This record gives sequence, C-alpha cells and structure tokens, in this order.
Amino acid sequence: MAKTDLSDLEYQIQTMWAPVFMKELRESFLLPSLVSKEYEGQIRQKNDTVRISQINELTSDLRTVGTDADTYETNKISTSYVDLKADKRAVSAIEFDDLVGIQSIVDPASNPDVRMAMMHDIGRQINTYLYSVMVPSTSAPDHTINSTAAMSNTIMANMREACAKAHWPKDKPWYHLMGPEYYSDFLSDNNLVADTYGFEDGARISGQVGQQRYGFINYEDDSAAVASSSISFLPEAVLYAAQTEPTFQLSSLHSNKQFGFALSVDLVFGAKLSISGSSKCYKVTSAA
Repeated sequence: MAKTDLSDLEYQIQTMWAPVFMKELRESFLLPSLVSKEYEGQIRQKNDTVRISQINELTSDLRTVGTDADTYETNKISTSYVDLKADKRAVSAIEFDDLVGIQSIVDPASNPDVRMAMMHDIGRQINTYLYSVMVPSTSAPDHTINSTAAMSNTIMANMREACAKAHWPKDKPWYHLMGPEYYSDFLSDNNLVADTYGFEDGARISGQVGQQRYGFINYEDDSAAVASSSISFLPEAVLYAAQTEPTFQLSSLHSNKQFGFALSVDLVFGAKLSISGSSKCYKVTSAA
C-alpha cells in the first residue's frame, strides 16, 4: 500500500484521537489532575523548560502607637523560581499485521479499546512518576506516618495536626488519596462515614465524589503502589507540565525486515517538587 495511505491514517488518528485521549487521561488518573499545572511557558517538545514563580513571604515589623507607628519600612518584593524541564517521555506502542486492523480502530467512538489501552499505559507511567516525585519532609514535624494500623479517625486527626503545624493554607484544597486497603478501612470506620457526624461530600473527580473529612478531600486511588498507603497534599506540592496533546506515529516495519505496522503514542512531560514542596505533602504507609 502506498506511503500516502500511511500518512493519511496517521493524520486521522492524530486528529481524531488526541483530544479524546487527553480527556480520558484526565478522567482516569487522579494525581495528574490534582497537582499544580500553573507555569510560564509551553511544552512543545522534549527538554523544553517552563518556569514557576512564587513571591516570598513579606516580613514587616509590628509598630506601637506613640512610639514608632508614624513610620514604616517597605519590603522589596523578592521571588523564588523553579525551572521545570520536560525530560520525561511516556510511550506506548502496538504492532499490527496489516492496515485493515488499524483502519478499523480509527473512529474513536466505534472501537475505543486500543486507544483506551494505550491511554492507560501512558497514564500509568505519568502517575507512577508523580508518586515517586512526591517525597514528604523528614524534618520536624515529620511528614510520614509508618504504621501497620488500619486507616482511622485517629490517624486522620494526627495527619491533620501535622499539616496544620506545617501551616498549610486553609483557602486551598487539602487532597488525600488512599490505596484500596486504606480506603476500605476509611469506609468501615463509622467515625469517618456515619451521617450522624454531619459530614458532607465534596467535588466529583474521575467519577468519584470526594468525601470531606478532617479538612481533607478524600478519594480512593487504586493506582498507588502500596494498597495500604495514602498521600495527602496541597496542589502546589508538585509541579507538573505536559504537552497539550500526545503525538501519534504510524510506520511500516519493513525496514526492520518485518511485515506489519507499528502505531505509537508519546507524551512529553516533566514534574518535580515545588518550592518547599516536601512540607506540602504527607504520607501514611504500612510499608517498612
């Protein structure tokens, strides 16, 4: 079959799949949807760098009327910067025996299985990397609880206290993602779920309604590496930047002395802890 047919199919897949792919990616994985994506610049290709800025805290002095309250000192605005490089590439690829199999999956609505499989492969890579980046502080107050106990209202209260001591702002959401075992403990604890305690449910993300407890919006995340673990965080704990859409490529395998075709998708992204990011996340785990 002529090369132009390959190019035409590749164009159709890129055009029809990319917008749907990104929407499904956001809906399927919690952590990439919740961390900060506020940055200056744009990710177009690998190793592109974006910048995140933060105004440092002002340190004015208290004045006393009758003594020194008639004067004041100005602060110089100072800013801290974090440069984030898109040095990661999540990749997924599939081989086909012929173009007929590829043509049958181009329509994103009629046959979504292949696209969904590739999307989950890409999403898993990004999600796993974000979890690895989110490393809590070990200095006082220690932001990790190592416990073999079940997730409970006591652990939630201790976690809330530690986050408050770290001066987490109350005007920003405090997210809490639990692995399946911890979330099961959470649902089994009447002190955490009983209506008589006046709890209210929060926003829906990825099909889940967040349950607000102890200042946290709680979700189950079955993608966590350890089922009996959880991570709570402010959105700005981790900075995440990615291409606005993935890149699909379709090519013949004939140059490799193989019959068939390869379809690949890749998404370039970067992530790192923000300024003081280690004090903006908190981990509970039963892992040694």
